[in-house]
Amino acid sequence: MKKKYWIAGTAAVIVLIAAIVLLLMQNNNNNSESRIQNSELNAEAIYTAVPDVEKKKEETVKETAEAEKKEQPFLVQITENDPATAYVLVRMPNPVGLLPLPTEGEYSRTIRIQMADGSEAVNVLHLTTDGFRMEDANCEGHDCVKQGEVTLANREDRILSNMIICLPHQLSAELITREEAEQMLSR
Repeated sequence: MKKKYWIAGTAAVIVLIAAIVLLLMQNNNNNSESRIQNSELNAEAIYTAVPDVEKKKEETVKETAEAEKKEQPFLVQITENDPATAYVLVRMPNPVGLLPLPTEGEYSRTIRIQMADGSEAVNVLHLTTDGFRMEDANCEGHDCVKQGEVTLANREDRILSNMIICLPHQLSAELITREEAEQMLSR
């Protein structure tokens, strides 16, 4: 019984620490040049001036980002004809948008952002009909990848509840139901 309380207490502390870190990062990011306007992710990375040698690489990254944007765009509103029953809310640290869980099959979405230190943050979310996981990331340690899968069935039982957090990239992804998404958007 003590072990159960210890696990619950540890989970609560971890969630509290993650929330504090995210709030601190959000406050810090408000003054950063890499802030995303209107809480929408521009699928193209935000680039600073680079030498001409790097321009081809930059164009390839932009083309890939554009292709991914066309495949599954972030939603900022839910329409009546949207068949999704749940969404992944992505924040970096401001709300970016919603990725709908597919009604059948699965897909991956690559999220790229230029960090304040000039490095590129890359996270790959993999969405299935009942949840999502962090498929890959270029952060050290890959703790976000190791957090496993969040599903509609296990989101209340996980240590981080319905979230996967990548602290180095200031990214959080949260599985929410359609009703929760509609409430959030109606505010």
